[in-house]
Amino acid sequence: MALIDPLAAFVVAYIGLIIASMRGAKAYVSILIMILIYAVLASTPIEALNSLERLSDWNDARVFIYIFLSLTVAGIMREAGLLDRLVDSTGKAGCRFSMMSVPAILGLIPMPGGALVSAIALRRRFFEEARLGRDEATFINYWFRHLWVPSWPLFQSVVITAAVFAVDPLSIVSHTWPGTVAAIVGGLLVGWPLMRGVTCPGMKGSGALREFVESIWPLLLLAGLFLAARTSLRGAIAELLPGYDKEPMLVSLLLVVIILLLAYRPGPSSGRRVLELSTKPTIHAVLFESLYFKNLIIETGAASSIEHVAASGLVPAWVLILSVPFILGLAAGGENFFASSAMPLLVPYIAGKGALDWGLLALAYLGGYLGVMASPVHLCLVLTAEYYGSSLGRALRYVLAAVAVSLVAGVLILMAIS
Repeated sequence: MALIDPLAAFVVAYIGLIIASMRGAKAYVSILIMILIYAVLASTPIEALNSLERLSDWNDARVFIYIFLSLTVAGIMREAGLLDRLVDSTGKAGCRFSMMSVPAILGLIPMPGGALVSAIALRRRFFEEARLGRDEATFINYWFRHLWVPSWPLFQSVVITAAVFAVDPLSIVSHTWPGTVAAIVGGLLVGWPLMRGVTCPGMKGSGALREFVESIWPLLLLAGLFLAARTSLRGAIAELLPGYDKEPMLVSLLLVVIILLLAYRPGPSSGRRVLELSTKPTIHAVLFESLYFKNLIIETGAASSIEHVAASGLVPAWVLILSVPFILGLAAGGENFFASSAMPLLVPYIAGKGALDWGLLALAYLGGYLGVMASPVHLCLVLTAEYYGSSLGRALRYVLAAVAVSLVAGVLILMAIS
């Protein structure tokens, strides 16, 4: 039997993670402490075991494959010099612009833990050239990687939300785009001062556009394959690529890995470095912990606790619509979770009078998006923190500041356009 309500337990566990991280604990240790606190306070042994068993489900198991293949793509691109050329080409527009634009550009390709690709690309620029702090670099890479979640129809949260309300994904982003504008405002206000005074070499030169395209072609191919999976081309491509119709992301990643291997043929030493990156134990440890915690949140019924609050009628409707997705996104750290768990709960409020209230839907999506960004178990945050060796707690200070600014900006924008 649980000792306290799951949401109260999450708050206590979240505080435990912050304290552990601020005292110097590594990301995987901080997350483990949070899991242990939550498990003791809010779960039974059976729920804890069931959460572990869920990791063998294909939905969770394939995330490990996604991360392995994504890191392999990044590793080969790094060994081939493509990531350095990408950073250099954007750097010709300015050092700070380079640091923000690389994760933003790569953020157009949705994949679990995708911020690791931009983290790998920017490591030299952040630490050897600009000499930026690890916590600051973690925030900048993480935040700007996710600018497009409210405005790019390939993200899972957009697709799931569209399915919940029976509309097209393009219709969703045509109303939720203020979240992206708000995130840019929050990221700039918090991130720009952190990069004050940084300088990078190689800021001059011509041919930036050509160099940019040549450096990013594997990711453009991935983006094209991901986008095609949302169109009528899916079946035709599946004729050429078996399995694409069922697992387009997995097949696309595998195809790009094969093409990169054939194009650049990394030698034994390069191949070893690629393999060391894609199988790095601590990266897969925090991935395991994050997925397990997500399962524990689901198994212990955190969403039901929210539903009881909603049914009480004690909270104003607009506060409920904003806070329910935020809390569930914060707890599980996944955009697909807030969309699949919070949005169905809010259907009676957003579409209960026979017509869809787009303003309320945009408010709910903003809350969910920012809740996910604030989550201590967001894969991109914990993987970047582990890769850069930063303090998860100190990086979260910047993240939470940007979330607060973005929340205010987003609500103001929605009020202005309503």
